[in-house]
Amino acid sequence: MHAVPPLTPYSPPDTLLQNPWSGLSFAHPVPRESVHKSATAEVLLTDAAQLGEDRFAVSAVWHRDHFLGHRGAPSGDPVLLAETARQAAIHLSHRFHGLPEGHPFVLDEVAVELDEALPPVDPAPLALGLDIRCRRLPGPARRTRLELDAEVHTARRRPGRARVRWEVMEPRRYAVLRKRGGPLPSTSGEPAPADTLPVPPARVGGLREHDVLLAADATRSDRWWLQLDLGHPVLFDHPSDHIPGMALVEAFRQAITLADARGAGAADVAWHVRTLITRFTSFGELNQPVAITLQPDDDGHGGVGRPSFALRAVQGDRELASARVVCATPRADRSPVGAAC
Repeated sequence: MHAVPPLTPYSPPDTLLQNPWSGLSFAHPVPRESVHKSATAEVLLTDAAQLGEDRFAVSAVWHRDHFLGHRGAPSGDPVLLAETARQAAIHLSHRFHGLPEGHPFVLDEVAVELDEALPPVDPAPLALGLDIRCRRLPGPARRTRLELDAEVHTARRRPGRARVRWEVMEPRRYAVLRKRGGPLPSTSGEPAPADTLPVPPARVGGLREHDVLLAADATRSDRWWLQLDLGHPVLFDHPSDHIPGMALVEAFRQAITLADARGAGAADVAWHVRTLITRFTSFGELNQPVAITLQPDDDGHGGVGRPSFALRAVQGDRELASARVVCATPRADRSPVGAAC
């Protein structure tokens, strides 16, 4: 068992930041119910404290054997950071905003924006601190919508930010919404083709076949088909009546890994993701095919030398989610990101 080193937050040269994590524990996970997990091993958070009306400090620990961490990666995975922020959103909602357990949480957006690569997790665990602003968004009194903005700290580094927007629904309202949006409004969308090709786990940073969420489309190089194992111990840690949002985030990451970006090795590009912004628009049904498409983003979002991609998850005629991904060039990541940890 590895010891987790204490977290010393990043300090700008001319400013000494107060350490908001000095009283927090990194030793044990928070109760699994507080982050909507059934297995304690899937809990990434270890503690939280309220620092002000809307400001919170959250501690977390990453271990190398987590599915979303993609063992063998040269840096920490942005998808694991997205999952950490998502768990923080749930935990803070229950613990500090007084929202009762048993209320469904509906994701609107999950985003990660990095200024540099995250430190690697392998072989030692990685301690993180999240300096969070979490507030309720204005709107009708009957709706509870919240937003979380987190600045991410590792040992003497401040690699970037994460953001989550979500809505907490009263169970009866959620049931009405799901019934209203259940069957697809049209069947004119393309069905999953019969000639899909399996993807080896190593191509997407996985160890087992059930870690692969995509099957290749033999007719189009820019399209894949979502394949879900409803018994997956992480993505389906607890029963769900729809496709989990983080399954779509991970599917987008795998699509980036499989894409041939500018002739570079696809896996090489995928580990240099700097921006991953996913917006959710509809519930995805578990028994209908979902197409994942990827196109180069020509809007100039990536900047000079930074490949940018637009991705969509579509079920029938309905868009489930869209994402924008910006990658850094591999040359930008040649500095030893783990030296300060």
